[in-house]
Amino acid sequence: MNYTIENEDLRVVISSLGAEVQSVVRKSDDKELWWQGDPRFWDGRSPILFPACGGLWNGVYTYQGSVYQMPKHGFVKDKEWEMIEQTAPDSITFAFHDTEQTRELYPFRFELRITYQLCGLKLECLYSVANHEQDRLMPYQIGGHPAIALPDFAEGAEVIGYIQPKDKSEINAACLSVVRAGEQGCWSRQRHAVPSTWDGLIPISEETFANEALIFDHNQIHGVNILDLNRNILASISSDAPVWLFWQQQNLLCPYICAEPWFGLCDLQNESVDLIERPYTLTAAPGNVTGGTLWAATF
Repeated sequence: MNYTIENEDLRVVISSLGAEVQSVVRKSDDKELWWQGDPRFWDGRSPILFPACGGLWNGVYTYQGSVYQMPKHGFVKDKEWEMIEQTAPDSITFAFHDTEQTRELYPFRFELRITYQLCGLKLECLYSVANHEQDRLMPYQIGGHPAIALPDFAEGAEVIGYIQPKDKSEINAACLSVVRAGEQGCWSRQRHAVPSTWDGLIPISEETFANEALIFDHNQIHGVNILDLNRNILASISSDAPVWLFWQQQNLLCPYICAEPWFGLCDLQNESVDLIERPYTLTAAPGNVTGGTLWAATF
């Protein structure tokens, strides 16, 4: 089921399937700003990643000596969520609870909440994770996957937009090197230079993503502007996440760019580890709730 929140500036549609944003329309010009999930390129829009970000080597992890299977990016993105509160008209909260099925993949009792709220031209995505276990620490990762539509897309074009680190002091550091997600959606230790223009912009092009996603893996950046070809800002996305991943399909120029803040990192290739040993994994103490801002996007 789809739900709508809005204010004077934006109208946002969110689906209860995955608590996933479906549409962001700017009211001043009735312009759709969000990627619309064209299956020719990618049918997703902005999934919530939990309790794992990225791939797990061979699709498994260990916990207290037992082996569990886990889909890439976890399992909540494909599940129906409960809408538990809508503070009319500009805020809404969804909740997902563990089930017998999820405990076969992730052996914890928990509640995950996602709140979307509007403030002017800003859409914020907030999260909270409640550990309903009474005697066990609960490790988890969580990530966002906002997908911004690129209006200058044209088949065969060399560049259709740019990624700009928001803090100019971060531009040089951000463009030094990244790791790549490759086999099984896991990363390798090899570092790669980031394609960039003379003034520190990362071109959105088939060449930029020829070797898969760009993963800024150690707090290099804290926010980006997504620019059109004329270097006008389409969206500004911010998060305190230690990992940022930028993605579109490999070797296929696409009319969107995903700017993904991750509180967590995928497995290293050829290494399957205990859940709590995955990089940047968060924890919730028994009976406690943790949370914060997953991302904020301003249009």
